[in-house]
Amino acid sequence: MLGILDFDGTIVDSYTIIPSIYKKIQEELKIDGGFVNAMLMVEELGDYFGIFEREKFLRLVLKDQWEYVLEIYWKLRTENQILLSDAIKFLERYSKTLDLYLVTSKDDTIDMKKERIKKVGIKKYFKDIIIYGERDFEDLNKALEYLYDIEKECFYIDDKNINLSKIKININ
Repeated sequence: MLGILDFDGTIVDSYTIIPSIYKKIQEELKIDGGFVNAMLMVEELGDYFGIFEREKFLRLVLKDQWEYVLEIYWKLRTENQILLSDAIKFLERYSKTLDLYLVTSKDDTIDMKKERIKKVGIKKYFKDIIIYGERDFEDLNKALEYLYDIEKECFYIDDKNINLSKIKININ
């Protein structure tokens, strides 16, 4: 049996810091009101439509400051992500009896996601880490189909209903 887990919201909390990150950016760059709420909507729409590159929107809105904002965003999000309270206990227990796979969306780049995963030190619990949103695995379904071909008996844990509702294969 395969155990397939998402990263953000399932193993780490990297969401609760997001409003504070955008507020800090808004204050630092003296951006007019509404920026924080607009960026939080971009986050939600990105999750819904599977668009993981904040860069595209930031280029449009911030013109010459988008690179700096993106750098600050990921720096703060990485520094402030927290392992969820029982994540290690779960991983230690189930990695002994199951083949665990981490299946997660890329951030603005695959390298950024790899860096965030490395920072929390959980790689040793997974048989493999699959980051979707690029050529090899363009979306969650492609990644899950790949694993389903390896083993039909599997379960998937994710914190987002939108991801769970998009799954096309018969998975627990």
